[in-house]
Amino acid sequence: MAVLIASTTSDSGKSTLTSVLAREFGAYPFKAQNMSLNSYPTKDGGEIAFIQAFQAMAAGREPERGMNAVLLKPSGDDRVEVVVYGTPLGTFSYGEYYEKVVPKVKESLRLSGEMVIEGAGGIEPNFIERDLATVEILRRGVPAVLVLNIDPGGAFTSAYGAYLSLPPSLRGNLKGFVINKLRGDPKFVESGAEWLEERTGMRYLGYIPYLDEAIMPEDSLNATDFGDGEVEVAVVAYPYMSNFNEFWALRKSEVSVSFVRNPKRLRKADLVILPGAKNTLKALKWLKERKFQDYLKGKRVFAVCGGYQILTKKLKDEAGLEFGSLTEVEGLGLIDQEVSYGKEKTLALSRAVFGGSKVEGYEIRRGNLKGRDFYMEIVERNGQRVSVPDGYYDGNVFATSLHGSLFSDGGRKAFREMTGVEVKAKGLEQEVRELVDRLLNTVRKTVHLEEIRRLWEEGSS
Repeated sequence: MAVLIASTTSDSGKSTLTSVLAREFGAYPFKAQNMSLNSYPTKDGGEIAFIQAFQAMAAGREPERGMNAVLLKPSGDDRVEVVVYGTPLGTFSYGEYYEKVVPKVKESLRLSGEMVIEGAGGIEPNFIERDLATVEILRRGVPAVLVLNIDPGGAFTSAYGAYLSLPPSLRGNLKGFVINKLRGDPKFVESGAEWLEERTGMRYLGYIPYLDEAIMPEDSLNATDFGDGEVEVAVVAYPYMSNFNEFWALRKSEVSVSFVRNPKRLRKADLVILPGAKNTLKALKWLKERKFQDYLKGKRVFAVCGGYQILTKKLKDEAGLEFGSLTEVEGLGLIDQEVSYGKEKTLALSRAVFGGSKVEGYEIRRGNLKGRDFYMEIVERNGQRVSVPDGYYDGNVFATSLHGSLFSDGGRKAFREMTGVEVKAKGLEQEVRELVDRLLNTVRKTVHLEEIRRLWEEGSS
């Protein structure tokens, strides 16, 4: 059993519908290729796109390597880190990736079990033979539902264009479409839906209204300000910002969160957050060029992973994998520690102890810290006991290598003690399930889920 949830554009809502269907059907979420800087570790030390982990949690499943065949993590200068079934293969040019990796992935791609499959953010005629996420799945005979974002306009014509872009032999696999982000009376889309049905044979399967609440953001395009609390929080949105969706936990606190690119906006901030970074060198250069360091002095700062590394005195790439070459650079120097990047990548669900608190989170990094004034100890990775010094706190700067700590009791406690901000979020899995349940309650009222279930049950995998 399988169904493909595809679309004609990015940010269409296909990830949302995939999450909802995975929850409704209890299905195995899958995406053949995802390009994202938000990722998540599996229990066995693999790495997959965060949204596939999110969908797994929604379905009540453990995130697994098999849920994301290829994860692409752009690192700049036409280079991309390639992760295949959870294992990092290294950094490639896009040409090398399509020439050397894609053919092997096509050969190894196996669809089995009860799957809800997420497609790519579009169907492009110049990409038909390279499209792993949508076209390759259609070639396997999986029926597809298109999610069409009507908010910016062009929903029906883009769907017709996508239909015509496909080889005639595959067009029949497009079985239906759902309108997303609909404002106003649904009767006004009926004539457009009929127009598309007549030309393609696809069936109109309902709509999702425009919702203020959405799933955790997948990429920087979705990094929008939120909150109306009195405490001003500024998240510095440097290039290659990664795993920033962990700060979604701050929605359950009395703060106003802004993603900033101008250092002058830090003047009014009560708390500055430096998120993770896929390319710490480029993020660091960007910060220095704009003299962010002058505005960080004396500020209360919360830094995570790459943001933590940026604040140290020195960063050294000993393998050429992080910076693209053997490079040593000076950090911003707010923390008297150094970072060295090796070949091995830490991918772990981790536990740590600091400030009297037991904290849970996850690590995705090549950077190893050395120096003094460590404030915490990582004591467990993927169920194995370890002893790794980490973290820093001096009254103003609070830094940790653990992502996702705000979804743990100990992390929230430490964050409150060190920043003064109380976060009322629950555990990550519980937050995901409760959010998707709320979305599902809406979708049940307006989308023909039984018709999609029928497609799913009849679909091959």
